Amino acid sequence: MTAVPTSAAQTPSSQLGRYHRTFRPPRTAGLRYPLAIEPIDRTSPVEAIDTRNPIHRLSIEHFHRLIDAGVFGDGDRVELIDGEMRDMPPIGPDHGSTTDQLNQVFTPALIGRAIVRVQGALVLDDATELYPDLTLLRPREDRYRSANPVGDDVLLLIEVADSSLQLDQTVKLAKYARSGIRRYWIVDLIHRAIHVYSDPDRFQRRYRQLQSFTSGEIALRIEETGLRIDVGQVLGG
Repeated sequence: MTAVPTSAAQTPSSQLGRYHRTFRPPRTAGLRYPLAIEPIDRTSPVEAIDTRNPIHRLSIEHFHRLIDAGVFGDGDRVELIDGEMRDMPPIGPDHGSTTDQLNQVFTPALIGRAIVRVQGALVLDDATELYPDLTLLRPREDRYRSANPVGDDVLLLIEVADSSLQLDQTVKLAKYARSGIRRYWIVDLIHRAIHVYSDPDRFQRRYRQLQSFTSGEIALRIEETGLRIDVGQVLGG
């Protein structure tokens, strides 16, 4: 209900327009219905809204329209995260070689059981499309020709990280956990380790389990196929 000053309620209708043109907000004591003002909780985790520099966020549909219109050059590598376009760092020799090695490890072992995709599109929500270095996907008759895979299609997702390490361990990890991706690996080229995340918590946007390997083997099962991944072989040691 709108609070009305007592004097305004007694003003003749012929003078009401003039009154409104000269009206200024009164003090609380002068209101017929006093306003209840709650104090601001400065400890609240809610993010402040930047009204001076608002962000225009894109949907995946609009993102694809930009791609189809030729807005990006052939060498541009761009991802969409929460509606924001982010440049992906260039792929250096170590990064490229490691991705090739992972492809050679998984592809022969999973023929007919999983689809191994290198740097292909993955849709996580209406405003997020990422291009992980390697994903193992559930088999599908059309081999994802009609639509890009989503989080529930992923059996294992791997990011090869050098300059992107912080992003992979924070923003992307939260997105992958929220999407329910059951296994997430980061091949850490800086510290020469493989970080294995499992047991996603969708609500907390994190993984409950983490193991880091600098040597030895990582054992896992993909679609009833047992695998043992040599850490040194992947890291080039």
